[in-house]
Amino acid sequence: EGWAIMPTVALVLVLIVGFIILKVIGVDYFQTWLRNPALIIFVLVALLSLSWSVYFDASLYKIILFVFATVAGSYIAVAYDLKGVIKVVTWAAVVSIVLSILILIFIPNGIMQNVPYVGSWRLLFWHRNHTGDLMAYFNALFLFRVLSPAVKPLRVKIFDVAFYLLSLVLVFGARSATGIVVFGVLHFILLVGFAWLKWRHLLKPIHYYLFAAFLLIMGIVFFLNVGFFFGLLGRSANLTGRTPLWRDLIFNFWTQKPWLGYGYGALWMQRDFRYLMMERQGWSLFPVFFSDNGFIDILLNLGLAGFIPFAAMFFSCGYGSFRHAISSKNWEVFFLPLTLMYVLVGNLSYSFLLEVDQFVWILLIITVFATTRLSQGQNRTA
Repeated sequence: EGWAIMPTVALVLVLIVGFIILKVIGVDYFQTWLRNPALIIFVLVALLSLSWSVYFDASLYKIILFVFATVAGSYIAVAYDLKGVIKVVTWAAVVSIVLSILILIFIPNGIMQNVPYVGSWRLLFWHRNHTGDLMAYFNALFLFRVLSPAVKPLRVKIFDVAFYLLSLVLVFGARSATGIVVFGVLHFILLVGFAWLKWRHLLKPIHYYLFAAFLLIMGIVFFLNVGFFFGLLGRSANLTGRTPLWRDLIFNFWTQKPWLGYGYGALWMQRDFRYLMMERQGWSLFPVFFSDNGFIDILLNLGLAGFIPFAAMFFSCGYGSFRHAISSKNWEVFFLPLTLMYVLVGNLSYSFLLEVDQFVWILLIITVFATTRLSQGQNRTA
């Protein structure tokens, strides 16, 4: 019965938040929105999916969270300049790391006991993959701060190094292959970006061609030896059963509703569907909670009607963030492509965008709006 008034409550709260934003930020906020039509379409599709959702209550609940996360991310990106945005995300990282360490020390439930995860640290979050994935991003964020050429007081440098080391311990304590992959990719991106900024004046076209050839060769070697590389992480070539699951979901479920999907957040909230997938995949120990791929879950929940505008928004933001990072030659701006790459890599083997929580969605919205404001010349970077 309580759900009956939720649409009214949500509408009133959204209107209140809208008036607050208009009062604090002004029309600039809404102009930035208008420069992101693909995002607007994606949000509208998510809202309209209530009309075809296979689980209305679940979709309504998830959409309320989605709306507030979207408003929060866009507000942060418009209310603060880029330096301020980095500080906000940094303090979110600090709180998460400190709470995780306190849980590790004082609460035994922070260490997983169920097979096959015995001994893995989940800490503040519900699963080791959740912990490993997020902590890998926070770890990269503090490395980003450590590498910053900006002059900082000694206490700030010590703070950044300390939290880099603390988050590093949490990444490997989670024993998550997902987290380790994210850790490696983000460190590689950061070190390449740092080296380019420092020594770009020495580079000639041949160096860029050689680097591109190196990446291509490494990519080929990886895909030809997937089993070997994942074996180093204690995982199988099928990503611990993910690839058979993805094939099943795409060929046997997405194809049933390819255009509109099953409704925002609706499919995996159904207990019967989770256990159905558990039976189909032969997972005897636990049900399947989501597809472990944020992009496949968008396709399942919102179909091509949602996935196409999402992809357009994502690639547009990717192009813009990398272009601004290269053209500005400003280390702060590299925060945007770094965060976007985290969203990409982190969601390849975990469902952060719609299923687990809203923090990574907030990061994506911050990146989209901050990139848009750089294009408008409104986001100070110095």
